[in-house]
Amino acid sequence: MLLSAHSILERACEASESFLTAFGTVRKARKAKGTATDHEQDLMRAALIFATAGLDSIVKQLVRDTLQVVISKNEGAHAQFVDYVHAKLKRSETQDLRFLAGAIAANSPTKHMQHQLVRDLTAGSLQSKDQLLKVAAHFAIPANEISTDLVKLQRVFEARNQIAHEMDILLGQQNRGRRQRTSQQMKDYASVVLTTALSFYEAVQKRI
Repeated sequence: MLLSAHSILERACEASESFLTAFGTVRKARKAKGTATDHEQDLMRAALIFATAGLDSIVKQLVRDTLQVVISKNEGAHAQFVDYVHAKLKRSETQDLRFLAGAIAANSPTKHMQHQLVRDLTAGSLQSKDQLLKVAAHFAIPANEISTDLVKLQRVFEARNQIAHEMDILLGQQNRGRRQRTSQQMKDYASVVLTTALSFYEAVQKRI
């Protein structure tokens, strides 16, 4: 049940580590000192991007493979599921009427609604603290079990989004330079993400 998520976690760690190693190799080869070049910093940026992609993939895999089991075993997760269904049934939009009709017509209404919850939780990109905690709540996982420093975690996601969506370019500046990030900062950021992924994995493991 956890094999796929564990495999993703391993691959994410390996990919991120490979970029960090490449950074060190390039620096050593040119006997570099001081500020890293854009090329070198891109290797560090890639390490963070792969780490956050791994986190996204791991959490979604855990939702697909284990959430229904956790709902059946954990009172808190079951309560979250009840709240989800209640919120759906309160609305009158066409989409939610279809949800109700589909549930009533299904051979197993409960399974049908759980599958819909899984689809909803895995539909978007999990690249913010709030999105991650929303998914964790459906497993009845408290925030402090996922991260001991949520402010730092959000700062890491913000850096990830600046890299992924803006190429780390300072768009408001006349020379359109790129943000300078130290190697230690980027190693720390990648570590925060991978530690968070491991914490999420272990938290789910406890509940199945």
